[in-house]
Amino acid sequence: MKKYILPVVLLALLSGCGKVKDTSVVDSQINIVSGTASATTDKVTTSETETTTNDGKAKTTTAKKSAGDKISGTTTSVKATGRVVTRASGGNSGGVHGTTRAVPTAPRSTTRSNTSSTTTQQPSTEAPTYDPKDHSSISFEFKSDKIEVLHVYNDGKKRSPQSLTVDTSEIKEFLDKNPNKTINDRIEKVDFDGDGYPDLFVVEKEDDLNKSGKYFRYDPEKGKYDSWDELNALKFEINIQEATNRLIVTENIDGVDYKKKYYEWNSLNHLILKQYEYCYTVKENGFPVTDELGVVVKNFEYIYYDDNGNEISKEIRDIKGNLVGENVEPTTEEHNEE
Repeated sequence: MKKYILPVVLLALLSGCGKVKDTSVVDSQINIVSGTASATTDKVTTSETETTTNDGKAKTTTAKKSAGDKISGTTTSVKATGRVVTRASGGNSGGVHGTTRAVPTAPRSTTRSNTSSTTTQQPSTEAPTYDPKDHSSISFEFKSDKIEVLHVYNDGKKRSPQSLTVDTSEIKEFLDKNPNKTINDRIEKVDFDGDGYPDLFVVEKEDDLNKSGKYFRYDPEKGKYDSWDELNALKFEINIQEATNRLIVTENIDGVDYKKKYYEWNSLNHLILKQYEYCYTVKENGFPVTDELGVVVKNFEYIYYDDNGNEISKEIRDIKGNLVGENVEPTTEEHNEE
């Protein structure tokens, strides 16, 4: 009875697994065919295994068994490189029970060479800047007919983002006659509006009595000087009264008589006139009046204004501070003199 079992198993394996299976293997074991069978056939069963070796030649191993012999064993190809084909052939009759299984193979490892290109970035070429709030680094330079405002930029260099428009005719003459002087001798830096940033008064004309010129307000947001219309309307040099922070503008008339105006900034940041003081020489028939000691008589006229610039009171006093009657008031022409 044993002589019939082995051929039947072989027939079943060859009949049911007669397909050709291609497996790409890298350094792995080939398929193992094993099993048992029982059948009724006298035919000889043949099992062939074809292997492609490293040198590219095909190697076939054939196993023959007669009916009644027991098929048992394993056909193994060790470390075959290339395509391995397992082929089974045999009879066509008989019931087949068995398994053809492939030994798991190592996954193919694929190495991809990625070439990455490195781009060298050039240094940033951003334009140099300066801190607009840093007024301490500002300087000035006179060039022919304009005044250059110089800032220190973040690269350590001085540059001029703006020029001041002023009358430079007398400034140029002043600098030519005084080679030891610079444009700074014609520029006054004063914080006129109390914002903590020095503003400018550029002296355009100067004589023995008065200074006149142009005012510029510093804008810390832009880092530039703006022409200041309110102060330019005052025309003459401005001084600040420390006790009241009032802005005082004095116009000297002849070295003795003068007009003085006191200004304040109101809640809307507008400049308003608060007091007017006029010192004048009392005259009769065009000649100065003197007292019993021969001293020229001088009077002082005071006018006071409210927060809207409206006149609220007026008085005249002598040099000793005494109120003076109407007979010695200055003429209308003298009052209106500007």
